[in-house]
Formats: sequence, C-alpha cells, structure tokens
Amino acid sequence: MTTEETSLEGLCRCDHGVSPFTGFETPASLDRDEGFRLLVESVEDAALFMLDPDGRIASWNGGAERIKGHRAEDILGRHLSVLYAEEDVAQGRPRWLLRAAEARGKARDEGWRVRADGSRFYAHVVLTALRGPGGELRGFAKLTRDVTARRETEARLHEALESLRRSESLSRVGELLAGVAHEVRNPLFGISATLDVLEAQPGHPQVTAHSLSLLRREVSRLNVLMQELLTYGRPPSTELQPRMLSSVLDAAMDATAALAHEREARVELHVEPGLPPVPMDPGRLTQVFQNLLANALQHSPRGGTVWLTARRLVDDGPPRVECVVRDQGPGFPIEELSRVFEPFYSHRPGGVGLGLPIVQRIVEEHRGSVSVGNRPEGGAEVRVCFPSGE
Repeated sequence: MTTEETSLEGLCRCDHGVSPFTGFETPASLDRDEGFRLLVESVEDAALFMLDPDGRIASWNGGAERIKGHRAEDILGRHLSVLYAEEDVAQGRPRWLLRAAEARGKARDEGWRVRADGSRFYAHVVLTALRGPGGELRGFAKLTRDVTARRETEARLHEALESLRRSESLSRVGELLAGVAHEVRNPLFGISATLDVLEAQPGHPQVTAHSLSLLRREVSRLNVLMQELLTYGRPPSTELQPRMLSSVLDAAMDATAALAHEREARVELHVEPGLPPVPMDPGRLTQVFQNLLANALQHSPRGGTVWLTARRLVDDGPPRVECVVRDQGPGFPIEELSRVFEPFYSHRPGGVGLGLPIVQRIVEEHRGSVSVGNRPEGGAEVRVCFPSGE
C-alpha cells in the first residue's frame, strides 16, 4: 500500500465534519482537515479525487488533470464512467467498481482508461468508500496511477522469459534431432551404396528396375530430411561479424537459380543503396534466404515472379534492416498462420515442414525477427528484420 493510500485510509476512518475543500465529511479538527487538503494537493504522480455517492466527480487534483487531461471545470459533476473506454462502460465496469467499494469498503482494479484527447493509458485504481459516523455512505475517494510503463516493462520481461524458455527447449530438441539424424545417416548411406551396386548390374527385369527407382527416390527424401534435421539442430553461431547483406542475398539467389529455371519463374532483387552491415554468420544467413526463396518459388505459378527486397527501417526503434520475400502464389491459409513455424508442420505435398522453423531459428540466432502474412494483391509475404551493425 502506498503512502497516499495509507494516509487517505487513515483520514477516512477519523471522526468526520463538513470540509469546504471537498464537500464531503472529513476530519472535524481544522488541522486534520488542512492535512487532508494538503495531502490531496501534494499528490502529483497520481489522480486523487472524490466522488459523490452516485459516482459523480466532486473534486479534482493536479495529478488527475495531468494524468487524465481533463480540467476541473470540465469534469466536475460528471459521472465516473466518462473516464472509461466505451467497451468498459458497456460492460458495466465503473458501476461494478462503485458497488464493490461500497460493499467491501475498498476495491482495486486495473485496466485501460481514456484521456481527454482520446489516448489510452493503463491504470491501477484504488476506490475507497467514505462513510459517516452512522455508517451511511458519503461518497468515494479514488486514487489512480498511470502504470503503462510498468505494464510494458512486465510484458517485455514476460516475452523475454518465454523466448528464453523456448530457446532452451528448442536447443534440447535440436540436439536430440541432430543426434538422431547422425545415427540414421549411417544406415541410409549403406542402403544407398547397396542400390548403387544393384543398379550397376545389367539385366534387371522391369519390375526390379521400378522397385530400385522407387527405393532410390525414398532414400533421397530421407537424405533431405536428415540434412534438414542437422541444419535445425546445429548449435548457434558464437561469433557474428558485420557483413554486407547483399552478398548473402546474391548467394541465396545463385543457390535457387536452378529451381527458378525449372519453375520458369523470375526472381527480382532490390537492395536499397547504402545499407549498413549486419552482424552475421554468412553461411547460416544464406540458408535463411535460400529457404525463403525456395518456398516462394515452389508455391508460385509457373512463369510467376518472386521479389526479394532489402531496405533500412527508419522509425523510432533501433537501427534495423528489413528483408521481404513476396510471391504470387496462393498465400498462407489464414487458419495456418499461427502454426507455420512449428517443426514438421507443412501443407505442401511432400514438404518436410522444417524450412520455416530453420529460418526462424537462424534469424533468432542473429537477434532478429521473422513474421509471415499475405499480400493484399495475393501471394505470401515473409518479413525478416535484423539489427544493423551501425
């Protein structure tokens, strides 16, 4: 309980007389009444004001004007509801708070409130019922603090803790997957070598040749899966060196050139001049854009275009570089947007479901962020942001 709450509660429990300051019954002795007035006026970091028994505002201190933006002459006599968002008023939140304070003597609440200019802030509220000598309700004292900054700090801390827990969990899963992949690759190599020997022998019946081809295709698929698992489970890079992003984007385009040719598609690269360097592991970051371009090409119609752009973000945040991959495919199904980064989740026939999880893992190793969505014109859009090395 804050000093203001303690002092206010003490004053409200004293013998009462009429105060010219609030119109409520306050301490009978002049010195206590003067102390109450000074207390209210001295509170600058909180809104401290009085309500009549119906919940109408009867006094308004400087802290209330600063936090809520209303001047005393504009707010006195109006109901408490004017300080709440429309949805809270519709749900009866102000009246619930008044009833709770009246029944229990004191009620606390937290939530979004509205300032005079329409902006919102997150408030911590304490409402205390004021009663006369006979126990009759004389009104309420309301103390409101703007705790928006605290709430945002707590949200960032919660997000950081969740990210840490997720990172630790993914690290353990990655180590397990990498271990499994290493063990599976040995028998796969043996199967592949045996197929090489069998296929080298002439005179196979057509049925046998078909079976060998089928086995070869399945072994190839398993090899791709094992490579994906090894990439996903690879320990994060310990050292990131500032490098120019354009070299990584060029390498990713070269790595997917054959697929673009196969799909008869065009990849357009647009890099804003003068981009700052990005701390990176070039090999790992090339994998990110290789995966994103491959996904975009595989989901685009034949003859379509895939765009890869890189630009400097200019806003109030820290210096960042944003890369966006856009395609002309069907886009992400809305119901699957929240699951695209889950390992082994894929709606593409034959897909392993590790492409985007690998992207997210590597991007987070580079202290960046990745998000997915759909273009208004149609097609998917993947945004990747990295802190710049400026």
